[in-house]
Amino acid sequence: MASAPEKNTRSTQRRRRKRRRRRMAVGVLLLAAVVLVIVLLVRLLGKVSVSSGDIPSPTGPAGTTTTFSPTSVTATQPSDTADTTRTTATTTKPTTSNGIGAGNSYVQPEGADWNLVLVNDWNEVPASYETETEMFTINNQQLDKRIEEAVRQLLDAGSAYNIYVVSGYRPRSTQERLYNNEVQKWRNTGLSEEEARIKAATVVKQPGHSEHNLGLAMDLGGSGNGNLNVDFEETPAFRWLIENCADYGFILRFPKDGEDQTGVTYEPWHYRYVGVEAAQEIMSRGITLEEYLAEKGL
Repeated sequence: MASAPEKNTRSTQRRRRKRRRRRMAVGVLLLAAVVLVIVLLVRLLGKVSVSSGDIPSPTGPAGTTTTFSPTSVTATQPSDTADTTRTTATTTKPTTSNGIGAGNSYVQPEGADWNLVLVNDWNEVPASYETETEMFTINNQQLDKRIEEAVRQLLDAGSAYNIYVVSGYRPRSTQERLYNNEVQKWRNTGLSEEEARIKAATVVKQPGHSEHNLGLAMDLGGSGNGNLNVDFEETPAFRWLIENCADYGFILRFPKDGEDQTGVTYEPWHYRYVGVEAAQEIMSRGITLEEYLAEKGL
């Protein structure tokens, strides 16, 4: 049996070992805490504060750069199809002395040849045009009688692609009814007459400002696509039209990137008769009718 001094010694040693273990545990905890603090500091200090001017603009397709601004305005352009608009450029015809209208659109002087009459947001169909124009019917659509031979020749030449007329002439009275109905709809929301007319013009073209009121324009379908959508450009019919329409006096009236001049978005289905000479120059140069007429002063 151990003596009392031996027991006291062993008890003291056990207490010392316990104290050492506690100190070691505390030390390990402190070390872990220090390491954690260091990691957090490194992460925080590693971040760099940048202003909006330090952030590069994202790169778009084909290496193009998109620039963002604090506020953005979506500009819209009208569609001439069915007198409806996807967007709008302006509804006010400018009065200028130099012949150039708002949005770079050409304001045509009076006395233009019938096949070069310009109709858009800045140029209205002549008041006498409708009463003086004889129409013919094709595919249950009407067009100006003076372009009947050209229309039939084009459709016959493109028959392998089943090209046909989807929409042709629309009387001003029909367009006026559509526009007035749209105005009334906006009036019913509580807008004033002026406000309602501005709103209505973003949905329905104002009377007398659609090319379809001339009878010289037609919306075409082909290759099984007559929906008057942008995907028409993917059809063999469209490719044939782009290569051959000018030979029959027609142009792609609303080409890509022509909105500033025409006030209308890209419409691969909309073709306008201007005569063979003008059509061949316009299509070969890739310009709009507005640009052609402005250059010629017609």
